[in-house]
Amino acid sequence: MPKVSVIIPVYNVEKYLSECLDSVVNQTLKDIEIICVNDGSPDGSAEILEEYAQKDNRIKVITQENQGISEARNTGLKIASGEYIAFLDSDDYIDLKFFEQLYKRGIESNSDVVVCENIYRFSGNKQKLFLKVNKEVETTVLKEKFECLYLPEYCYVWNKIYKRECLTERFLKGMKWEDVYFTLNALKQCQKLSVAAGVSYYYRIVSNSIVNTPSNKNKYFYHKAFAYFYNFVCENKIDLDVNSYTAEKRYKLFGCTILKIQRKCFKTKYYLFNIIRWSMLNGAKLSAHFNKNDVNLIKLFTNGGHNA
Repeated sequence: MPKVSVIIPVYNVEKYLSECLDSVVNQTLKDIEIICVNDGSPDGSAEILEEYAQKDNRIKVITQENQGISEARNTGLKIASGEYIAFLDSDDYIDLKFFEQLYKRGIESNSDVVVCENIYRFSGNKQKLFLKVNKEVETTVLKEKFECLYLPEYCYVWNKIYKRECLTERFLKGMKWEDVYFTLNALKQCQKLSVAAGVSYYYRIVSNSIVNTPSNKNKYFYHKAFAYFYNFVCENKIDLDVNSYTAEKRYKLFGCTILKIQRKCFKTKYYLFNIIRWSMLNGAKLSAHFNKNDVNLIKLFTNGGHNA
């Protein structure tokens, strides 16, 4: 059994794929399984995968018709045999000690999920620290595990390794922001979470990616993921006040977004309204973050009924 299986969904990334694969095949932890799922790429990605697979017998290449990133990851999960499972997007890359450090931390602390300390975002030669997780975290408490994620936008699937037996759920087909659903369910299943210090994931900013392209459909999926996030908070009785910045940012985002969304997007507005209501019902105080005009605006969109 390999120590770590890394699943890499591949689609139209011939410009970046070699950099990604180089960061994996040169890992200091050698006992890894590398599963590359070619999701029907029409570019030269398939040829690059085959070239690497011929040089490194740890690489398994699976080719399928284009079904989207969720199904590509699910295909990888079907054959993954590692003690831990990792995910890596094919236009990103990782530190060369990434798996060694995360695996070591997992074994020493007997953790089911291990998170890397840093996420850098980069474009071309410019990079910037985007997220830094508290390296002292080692917990079995759901609330504390949840705090490691910060906002729903940070429920990334690729900055962690997971014990294989904890991954009872699969990625939802056809959903955007699929990481939110998968990560929250994995977090609930795991017994212990810890953080590996001094290890980084490098996330490439691609301007024409689906997530970065504004559209009403993307807004719908985005807010649906937020609805799931806050419903998870409510069902598991996690205190929303642990991060007042989250509440402030979320309320102001909702107020602006509601005003901008087209009337025909009924489903999007429905999810927005419910997210705000869930937040209010779980104790977030409007007056702690907003002036009187802000409070009145938020009340207007939630039909009043909340004592700020």
